[in-house]
Amino acid sequence: MSSAVLRRPRLSPFGLNIIAAVYMLALCNQGFWRSMNAALKAAPFDIVIFGLAVFMLTLFTLSLVSLPRLHRPALAVLLLVASAASYYQSRFGILIDRDMIQNIMRTSVAESRQLITLDYLRHLGLTGILPAALVFWPKITYPPLRHLIWRWPVGMAVTLGLTLALTFADFRTISSTVREHREILGSYQPGASIGAVARYVKMLRKSRAIALKPLGQDAHKGSDILNAGKPVLLVVFAGETARAQNFGLNGYGRDTTPELAQRDVIAFTDATSCGTATAVSLPCMFSPFPQAGYSEEKFRSSENLMDVLTHAGIAAQWWDNNTGPQGITDRTGATRIDATIAREACESGECTDAALLPVLRQTLETMTGDTVLVLHMIGSHGPAYYLRYPEEARAFSPACESTDFTKCSNEEIVNAYDNTIRYSDHILAQSIDMMRDQDRVIPAMIFMSDHGESLGENGLYLHAAPRFMAPDVQTRVPFVMWLSEAYSNAFNLDRACLDAQSTAPVSQDNLFHTVLGLMDVSTAARDPALDLTGQCRERGLAAVKAPN
Repeated sequence: MSSAVLRRPRLSPFGLNIIAAVYMLALCNQGFWRSMNAALKAAPFDIVIFGLAVFMLTLFTLSLVSLPRLHRPALAVLLLVASAASYYQSRFGILIDRDMIQNIMRTSVAESRQLITLDYLRHLGLTGILPAALVFWPKITYPPLRHLIWRWPVGMAVTLGLTLALTFADFRTISSTVREHREILGSYQPGASIGAVARYVKMLRKSRAIALKPLGQDAHKGSDILNAGKPVLLVVFAGETARAQNFGLNGYGRDTTPELAQRDVIAFTDATSCGTATAVSLPCMFSPFPQAGYSEEKFRSSENLMDVLTHAGIAAQWWDNNTGPQGITDRTGATRIDATIAREACESGECTDAALLPVLRQTLETMTGDTVLVLHMIGSHGPAYYLRYPEEARAFSPACESTDFTKCSNEEIVNAYDNTIRYSDHILAQSIDMMRDQDRVIPAMIFMSDHGESLGENGLYLHAAPRFMAPDVQTRVPFVMWLSEAYSNAFNLDRACLDAQSTAPVSQDNLFHTVLGLMDVSTAARDPALDLTGQCRERGLAAVKAPN
């Protein structure tokens, strides 16, 4: 091979930027082009202008890093980011926004490992690592410093000016399209990822500067719980990725909840979530803020349900079999489930939710005071649905046994997912039986999932779609309540009244206030209108019916 073939080409910084921009827009932005074409399919002129504006925006972004020693490493990173994001967009329909970055940063090593498949590594190698390496091949001719100090800002100004000029040339169409179809820019790479990281960092900086405000320091126990005669135990199962549409009690065609159906539970069949990812929904569930007004900053600035329970003199315990309590237990503490608690449930290296049962059993045998026990489940977390239940619990076959969904049919994916729902049903039923068959404490239970899941509808898989565009399969969740006879008697609860509410719209906004209601906690932080039990106590009904 001649030396001429191996000779490194010589490029200007601008030339390298053009090549990188063309590559990223052509091969790492299929989702962007698909979304834009769908929104502007009848207007080819608008598509061309919009596309040119985005191309110039990409050049402007690359010009920001066009400095010696910074240029090529930064380009390599952006190519890797664009490649990785394009994979998850094309395979699962996932968009990268601030909440997704937050979810990524708070996920576990095991969960991350399940998303790194051979198909992903192949894609990243060919469309990310190889182009990133090729960035270092050509010789880049940077201008002398005396020219660089004016050429660099001029380059940024020109590319930004052209971006704005193209945008304003068709401003009415572009602005309305972006406003109505936010998924277009949400799928643009590397811009969407850069913006998401910047917003996440900004959120972290604001959160760290926030002063914590106390909540519910006036909380105290009411007469019902004080006169109950035995310790009261409320078990809150914080579910994971269970969607309402596949929950048997909600009318699903398959019987995925046969055991709960025999346990006299109350199923709230029209419940919605605060977010579409654990990092958002879980803190929101335990915060006093409604979905419409919730933010990470507000959550960090306030105490939450666990704190209020503690103020009331109730033991608030958290056991975690998932990705952690997401900051909820910063002041009250949490315990991680591992193989020392239930070795048989953890044989695969990850623990199924059967590992939560010994925790409940020990609590029932040893607790001496009123307690709220939160059990954070692994539930139906994907894409490794097949790891969420033991082989003997497989009810629907054939089931997908891979985290690479391209190797499975949609039927196999749904079968594996439905097996996880059915196994959660088994764990919840076992818990009810355990509480019902003892006489030391007065028990009750809540199960509420944090968010739902997409199983291929409209090309989407998994969860964490931005809330503004999330399908209802990601925002509708199962919500179940079980009350022992001893509990209903001690707290004067009208079961028929609760049953009558089971088809009414409810949400995760209700959890904070309903838990306080179930534990008979009086505090200004509790909103009676959001406490689902508030109007179903005999004294509450009497007050409502009393003549003026």
